[in-house]
Amino acid sequence: MEVALIDIKMPGDNKDFNGGFGTTFEIGRSFRTKLLKFARRKLENVPTLSYAYVSAIFKSYGHHVNYYENKEPEKDYNIALLHVSLIRHEQELKMIKRLKEKKKKNSKIGVYGPLATVMPELFNEADFVIVGEPEEAIISISKKGKSPINKIVKSNPIDNLDSLPFLDYDIFNLGEFSFSPLIARKPGVFIHGSRGCPYTCSYCPYLIFGKYRYRKPEKIIEELKYLKKKHKIKSFYFRDPTFSVSKERIEKLSRLLIKEKLDLLWGCETRSDLLDEKLLKLMRKAGLVAVKIGVESANHDLLKRHKRITPKIEHQEKIIKVCKKLRIKVVAFYIIGIPTDTKESVLRTIKYSQKLNTSFANFTICTPIPGTSFYKGIENKIFDKNLNHYDNFHSVFHHDNLSTTEIYELQDKAIREYYFRIRYFLRHLADKINDISLK
Repeated sequence: MEVALIDIKMPGDNKDFNGGFGTTFEIGRSFRTKLLKFARRKLENVPTLSYAYVSAIFKSYGHHVNYYENKEPEKDYNIALLHVSLIRHEQELKMIKRLKEKKKKNSKIGVYGPLATVMPELFNEADFVIVGEPEEAIISISKKGKSPINKIVKSNPIDNLDSLPFLDYDIFNLGEFSFSPLIARKPGVFIHGSRGCPYTCSYCPYLIFGKYRYRKPEKIIEELKYLKKKHKIKSFYFRDPTFSVSKERIEKLSRLLIKEKLDLLWGCETRSDLLDEKLLKLMRKAGLVAVKIGVESANHDLLKRHKRITPKIEHQEKIIKVCKKLRIKVVAFYIIGIPTDTKESVLRTIKYSQKLNTSFANFTICTPIPGTSFYKGIENKIFDKNLNHYDNFHSVFHHDNLSTTEIYELQDKAIREYYFRIRYFLRHLADKINDISLK
């Protein structure tokens, strides 16, 4: 079978982020923030990880796979697949329409991803829609050697993640990918250590695809060895939304990384209350150089309506200090316009972000993602129905205390005043000096 994988992405797009719904980096509402947007788009370019899994499965059953970015397939195909997203769904629908107009009788067009799962009706032009994590359906299609008969193809989560083949990065040009400025070494790849999240934050898109599952540390090491041998990787980033749920498991993984002497730099995303100094020291020894954590707001009373368990401020600040001491970069996530936010509460968050002075700070706008309980709770307040704007950088619902203009102004203020400070410049300079020592 001939398979065409088609990815629609623009500079600044990260379709693997936001639970697979995708994010952009549409800040640029003032000259200085436009400079930051330009810099990030030039430096950071990451793959859509799902294609590497889908390709690996098809190839393991002897099928041929071709990957196309922002263009129609150049070769005949039996199946064309698109990971559809919020941020590019309009362009993806146009691509599906063009493919349908030109496709041959024996070829089929399918879509998958969290958006296809929660809003399959958007993709009526496609021949079939995979609802759920795609791998089970892809395995079934691969075994049969033909496209599905049904319009809606239900696909259950894979319980044993270690049963999946190793990621196929042959379809990409790895030389184009970069985690810079977060991780200096190239080439780098994404990898999964787990999927899902055991927490129940109302706005979290990672809860849409099944329960929390994790891989054995030994299997992760085996895959990293494979990727290093085949692609000469020098770094990797765990795409787990909550990496360190089990400290015991992460300790084992870190010790294995040290024992195998892979000499790889890596990063992860987790919660500050799932870290401690002892664990961070071990992870740093194993090559950890970057960690992303959700601070979200300086006002924990606001967060408690959306997060059942909120990390304690004292512990959060301690972990950030430990990371600085160990020369681990910290990316802190903040959300502007949580439903109960006021101008004063956002200003406190802006001031608090400057106090923490992490290596990077990401100020997103509160966005209701389809399929989440948060979306259902405020659906009647949504005024912007253009799903391309659901990228965490646009205001799409009527806020009780803030106008859309105020939200954009506060976001711009947060970014501008964070990155254009002497104290931040010194923080960034220290990180750059450390990067040079690690190359």
